Amino acid sequence: MSLFSILLNAQSLYPEKFEDCKLSEFCLDCGNPQAQPPKTVFQNILRGIGEKNLLTLKGTLEMQILVDQEGKPCLLSIDNKTNMGSAELRIRQSVNATENWTPAIDGTKKENSSVSLIMEFVDGKFRAKRMTFNFTNQSNMKATGTPDRKGSERAALSEGWKVFTQGNSELPWDMSRAVAADLKGNIWIGTDNGIVKISEGKWQHFNSGNTIISATQYNKGQTESVRDMAVDQKDSKWFVIGYDVYRYDNRVWAKFDSLNSPINWARKIVVDPKGNILFTSWDGVARFDGSKWSVMNKKNSKLPSDRVLGVFVDSKDRTWIGTFEGNVVIEKGKTTALNDDSSPLSKAYISKMWEDKKGNLWFSLYNEKGAGAGMYILSPDEKWQRIWSDAPTMFAGNSINDFFLDEEKNILWLSQNNIGIIRYDIARKKTEIYTTENSNVPSVNIERITKDRVGAIWAATFAGIIKTTLK
Repeated sequence: MSLFSILLNAQSLYPEKFEDCKLSEFCLDCGNPQAQPPKTVFQNILRGIGEKNLLTLKGTLEMQILVDQEGKPCLLSIDNKTNMGSAELRIRQSVNATENWTPAIDGTKKENSSVSLIMEFVDGKFRAKRMTFNFTNQSNMKATGTPDRKGSERAALSEGWKVFTQGNSELPWDMSRAVAADLKGNIWIGTDNGIVKISEGKWQHFNSGNTIISATQYNKGQTESVRDMAVDQKDSKWFVIGYDVYRYDNRVWAKFDSLNSPINWARKIVVDPKGNILFTSWDGVARFDGSKWSVMNKKNSKLPSDRVLGVFVDSKDRTWIGTFEGNVVIEKGKTTALNDDSSPLSKAYISKMWEDKKGNLWFSLYNEKGAGAGMYILSPDEKWQRIWSDAPTMFAGNSINDFFLDEEKNILWLSQNNIGIIRYDIARKKTEIYTTENSNVPSVNIERITKDRVGAIWAATFAGIIKTTLK
């Protein structure tokens, strides 16, 4: 029996899920041949979006489509990183109305399968591709991919990587999106099937079997995907899992959802200097102070949009918020739009910020249109500096997923979507780009980055966890 003949009780890959799309069993990107779309699939989606919306649409859509044994498609889940809502774009209706696909085949048998398509929009144009998944065994999945841009020459790379997978470690699932170091130096990893704590070489597992974390709808033995995590000043761990938020205070688990909080499809977690926990979403920013919840949104805080990309609170108690329609800073209750033409914040949107020990503010800015996206530094005397200023479109087509500033070594680490992981020596202004082609970095999909107590860099990828090998 071939690997791909095993039908998996798989899960929704993306946060926005459509309940009317159901199959009791399906496999992920399986078959030989795999399920194939009709030639009209993208034309149907574009027709649903409409010419008027297409002119201003920018960003990325990742769609998980189920294709049954008869070839009928339906949209199961989507990660909408555009400036418009999924309902406005009519994605579900367009995908579900597409002509039948050619179903996946295993030998002579037709299979129910899941296929992921990616569409990127800029300047009224689009490009599309199919995400390819590889499997180490019938109970695991990973996505490796080919980088959209060539990496550095192998001889110029200064770091080596150790790769942890389900095959060579206790990692429960190769597809991973979150990693963080806690206050005691333990490493926490969030995968698409459970959480791992690594303490002095010992691995401890948390999943739907031994915690209150929800199992997937299609497989009660599999845990919902961990999409982000953070550690607060009390060493409690916060997770975005599936559609909800969980807190683990090292003794007890707590769950926050739409019933007991304003949480609705939380995306990123940020801890501010006062210990408040902030959650970005497409409904603004939710804030938890340990006992009470509050919300900052378009209605009560004059945000340009409720679709929030990033949030940060600096040492001066200023709250910076990036949305798909612009950026604001809130200080002493007053909201100021950051639309000064001389500032990079008028040209791209805040996705992440950090404040270093000298008071410099570091920004990763997102915008797939033009040359505004990239990494910037704002000094305490209000002067801007752009990193990679000689490559202004470096992050237009391939956005920044995360960055980590290693102040001890003066190194900036950055994960770039569909490329790999970048090491930038700040003093020497030297860039090293690690990809699947020039190193053993296993995937072009790299999410969160952190550093452990001995100085090693860790990153979560769609094909395992990577860690720099210290010299």
